[in-house]
Amino acid sequence: MRTACVVLWLSTSVCRKRAIVGGSFGGKDDIIDHLACRAALLCHLTGRPVKFTYNREQSMRESYKRHPYKMKYKIGLDDEAHIQAIKIEVLADDGSYAGQTPFVTWRSSVQAAGPYRIPNVRVDVTGVYTNNNYTSAFRGFGAPQVILANESLMDEVAAAFGLSPLELRKRNILQQGDTSMAGQVFSEHTVSAEEVLAKAANSVEFMAKRERYQQLNAQGGPIKYGIGLALSHRGCSLGEEGLDASSALIQVNADGSVNISTAVSESGQGLQTTMSMIAAEAFGLPLSWITFTDPATAMIADGGSTVASRGTLMGGQAVLNAASKIKQRMADAVAVQLGTSGVDDLMWCDGKVFNRANLVRCMDFAQVVTLTKATGANLSAYGWHVAPSIHWDEEKGCGSPYFTWVYGCQVADVAVDTRTGKITLLDITAVHDVGEVVSRVGFEGQVYGGVVQGMIGYGMLEDFNIENGEVKSENFDTYLLPTIRDIPNINVIAVENHDKAGPYGAKVIGEPVLELGGVALNNAVSFAIGRWNRTLPLTLEQVRLGYNLKKPVRQSEVQAHDGEHKQVLRLNTLEVSQPASLDQALTLLAQPGAQVLAGGTDVLVQARLKTTPVRLVNISGLGELRGIHAEGDALAIGAGTCFTNLVSDERLQRNYPLLVTACRTVGSLQLRNRATVGGNIVNAAPCADSVPPLMVYGAEVELRTASECRRVPLESFITGGYRTQLQPGELLTRITLLPPPAGVLHPFYLQLGRRTAVNITRQSLTALFRLDAHGNIELCRLVDGAVFGKPQRLTVVEQALLGHAPTPAVIDNATAALETLVTEAIGGRWSAPYKIPVYLDMFRQVMTELAQQE
Repeated sequence: MRTACVVLWLSTSVCRKRAIVGGSFGGKDDIIDHLACRAALLCHLTGRPVKFTYNREQSMRESYKRHPYKMKYKIGLDDEAHIQAIKIEVLADDGSYAGQTPFVTWRSSVQAAGPYRIPNVRVDVTGVYTNNNYTSAFRGFGAPQVILANESLMDEVAAAFGLSPLELRKRNILQQGDTSMAGQVFSEHTVSAEEVLAKAANSVEFMAKRERYQQLNAQGGPIKYGIGLALSHRGCSLGEEGLDASSALIQVNADGSVNISTAVSESGQGLQTTMSMIAAEAFGLPLSWITFTDPATAMIADGGSTVASRGTLMGGQAVLNAASKIKQRMADAVAVQLGTSGVDDLMWCDGKVFNRANLVRCMDFAQVVTLTKATGANLSAYGWHVAPSIHWDEEKGCGSPYFTWVYGCQVADVAVDTRTGKITLLDITAVHDVGEVVSRVGFEGQVYGGVVQGMIGYGMLEDFNIENGEVKSENFDTYLLPTIRDIPNINVIAVENHDKAGPYGAKVIGEPVLELGGVALNNAVSFAIGRWNRTLPLTLEQVRLGYNLKKPVRQSEVQAHDGEHKQVLRLNTLEVSQPASLDQALTLLAQPGAQVLAGGTDVLVQARLKTTPVRLVNISGLGELRGIHAEGDALAIGAGTCFTNLVSDERLQRNYPLLVTACRTVGSLQLRNRATVGGNIVNAAPCADSVPPLMVYGAEVELRTASECRRVPLESFITGGYRTQLQPGELLTRITLLPPPAGVLHPFYLQLGRRTAVNITRQSLTALFRLDAHGNIELCRLVDGAVFGKPQRLTVVEQALLGHAPTPAVIDNATAALETLVTEAIGGRWSAPYKIPVYLDMFRQVMTELAQQE
């Protein structure tokens, strides 16, 4: 608001009501000023209210990101593995503006060497301008990057010395009274680095599990197991980054209820509840007696931004400051009645005020309010809290950057499929010292959220792809967020060491959790695969190849390219017709430009890429196109049948298990409830989902117009990526599944996606075999998904297998044929270095399992 007022040369006394929008994580820090200024300028020029609404692509392009870091660490230790010196060089990508870079990188510099005793430290951090995205504040604020480097380094150093990661850390960990890397003597708070490390390691039996995993991994096999930990300390609140103070208002009402307001803002983190709990504790009242009101900006002094995990620490102290003033006035008012001489003689509990030395003498809180009011004392108070003094020598780069610190340790337990690079999180443990826990639910919620965001999102999935300054990750189809199904069991352990700097001994928890997840995961994966990794996120390619692949052009851009750069538009040109019957639908589809709307999971996405009107014929309500029916020995599936119905059908489960397995992996439950098998086929995406198993079973599709009906083998219906034989006015009405082959069948369906839920198929292989009495393959059907330009039978490979037993020599020969086939098809693609070896491994896996079944 202040920025907008400065831009428009207006008074900064303008009053604004704050809105609780949720999900801050740094993303509403400085860049929101630009939006505020645009809105304010338009309001000023037009005299009308203005609202900005971004679509997802605009938001992804314009919002700032975490600073990418390139880091170089050089460390020196003595013969006993005690660290003697460390030299750190950091290069931070600013993007096109400096923004918060000086502050983000400053925090990096004071945490870059971790919670260890190191007598000689040099840290050089340089921010550089680039043509990449603007980078600024993001949850962790410069700490996750350096903690990744330093804690990964600790594991590498431990291995070089023949020590466990636990032992190396124990030899160098900060103790009470030690001097930090920045030159601060840690004597004013409880240094609990060793305590959180021990509790984390003991709770998971870290050393025993590490030894067991070493034995399992030595036995061979594609699945490798790993366990890794990471330790950190974090300076609380703003520290030397800027003035650190906060304010609060408290009003005690005549009935004993209490109204509170704070200058620090609720952003979805539960601050209102925490502040109310602190006020309730101060007055000894039930939480239901406290009402939190988010004040207008003109009604309360600036309490600083809701950043740096400072809400509970600074806002809570301001609340206590205001409460203490009111309690002092109350103490004066009831001194005679309760026989006390000051506020220290009173105890506030269970809605009453007691004489601490004589608990029989007490009064209801409401009575105390009445007496205090009768004396004319003010039952309102303004609270103000300024952080304890600190100092920092900018020239020497040392001092006391923060008045108190928190400590945490996280452990990741993983299984890694070395064929694909897919990581499965088995268990997570998070141990954090927060001073004292004010709200158990709030604490655990922050830890759960921070672990998911830091270990699974930042550590595994959230790969932001930008090439030559152009954003490629414009939506959540390529920039993947974790879902509930990606989250394993998370063990949360609170360590409580009362801190004199915080309200009732409490400190902070918001950002410290995120900082550790990525590196704990990285250490676990490095242990599992036997190779040091120094890059996040741990994508499939990063784990399998040791480097990430950058996608040059999105498939949707190629598909929708019309000579101009793709623009993702809002849906404002839709015309939807609702036919009452199949015949009426076919008549409507005969009109120029008409297209089908069934599940809507693909057509609406594609419609956003067009500027021309889109005429949709909604067939989703037509019962004629839904259901699964027997036709002699065959099954007819209505094209409007949803995946959920396919998965639950007993006949499909019994006779066509590959189709059921494949459909069960499509997207999410919500998507499967909506998406139709006909829409999936007609879309003709390379991944295809349901198409490969349908091809394996020799499915045919029925195509109808208002005047004709024809049947086409599914294998020939799809002619290429996103291309089919479908003619204008034609509708795919049903799919016919012929009886499955006789005899004992061996079905296989291998599918690879980047995450567990809301899955998008990376590649798949569908196979169906039958062996004769001698163990030779007499029936072989192999169908690709997402590797070639369209789903197709791998006939060359089938011919290499037919008539032979699945011996190692036969498998090698067939694998060579497949390698030749796939190299000719996709060898020049950006994804080939990953897709080809993974596909060959998928094939070998199928054939090895077939040989074992024989």
